[in-house]
Amino acid sequence: MRIVELRNKIVDKLNTVEDSSMLEYVLNFIENFEKNDSLSNLLSEKQLDELDARREKYLKGEEKSYSWQEIKQELIDKHGL
Repeated sequence: MRIVELRNKIVDKLNTVEDSSMLEYVLNFIENFEKNDSLSNLLSEKQLDELDARREKYLKGEEKSYSWQEIKQELIDKHGL
């Protein structure tokens, strides 16, 4: 697909999107595409704030973490995966 066709297809799709969080994600991705130096470039400010808050709770012992084995076992027990 040629670049002009691809650009037009993307614009057409974006013009139909009603979900503001999706549009914010796309905008954030485009603005940070060339930087590409960390995961934080792919996350919105709100998402980064949530990660910071959860990390603080974990470090204070207020939030439990699970091992990969515990997660796998729960999936097997609950869903037969």
